[in-house]
Amino acid sequence: MLSILLPIYNYAVNDLLTSLDKATEGLDFDYEILCWEDGSQLYLDENKMVCDSVKNTTHHISNDNKGRITSRQLLAKKAKYNWLLFLDADVELPDNNLINNYSNYLTHEHDAVYGGYAYKPNRPSEEFTLRWTYGKSYENANAVIRNKLPYKVVISGNFMIRKNVFLDINSEIKNDGYGYDNIFGALMKSKSTKVFHIDNAVFHNGLDSNALFLKKTEHAVKTLFYNYHSLKVISTDNTLLELYKSLKRFRVHKIVAILFNLFKHPIRIQLLSKRPSMKLFQFYKLGYLCALSPNKR
Repeated sequence: MLSILLPIYNYAVNDLLTSLDKATEGLDFDYEILCWEDGSQLYLDENKMVCDSVKNTTHHISNDNKGRITSRQLLAKKAKYNWLLFLDADVELPDNNLINNYSNYLTHEHDAVYGGYAYKPNRPSEEFTLRWTYGKSYENANAVIRNKLPYKVVISGNFMIRKNVFLDINSEIKNDGYGYDNIFGALMKSKSTKVFHIDNAVFHNGLDSNALFLKKTEHAVKTLFYNYHSLKVISTDNTLLELYKSLKRFRVHKIVAILFNLFKHPIRIQLLSKRPSMKLFQFYKLGYLCALSPNKR
């Protein structure tokens, strides 16, 4: 009934699989756990060993790094059950109830159920404060808030979805990389996918460094820009894209692009500091998006 899918790239999953082993004890329905090494060079032997020790678990290895879209599509196709639960390799289960909590929705009318992300309260070292602050500010939201705009905070690191729905939506995304969740959410909205959010969060432990997260954010904005124009995504709950569309409608996006280029360097310095401003971070993303647009009408 449920296929638990773990895309992995150079990450040790011993703790996660050990937790899943405990979380699946006593389940009264069929399940499987599929691990996919997407061109990993590290932890292959360790991950295979723990996969072999956990019930109903299979370890698959791809010699090539196929990327998020293709690896998830292949994982979904390998899954034997009609419901898929995706968990990123760098998450931590807070208790043993994650699978049981999701199982309550296996017979509901929803097409996708999102459990959410949580971040531990202790501030990390200065090198990782940007990703942590962003996560605490925007991703660490309870289900009541997330259900108000169900397609806005969609996090692919912890969600359950019908297999046929996932294969259909995922196959339409062409530009791989960071920013995948934004497009996935927009496509779900365009297809009227029935999305529901619950309080079933996992801890996100794999924090990127400030510099890497800022680089990934720029890539995410490019991905959003590309897919917005190539897929003609009109309706979305993405705040950044909606604001960009409004600015462009009134032909002021070029002014924002000019301001961004003028102040880009000092803003970057602030964002890479130990106390990054989320208001500046949001302006940085908007300015970066506007700066991409001169060649588009």
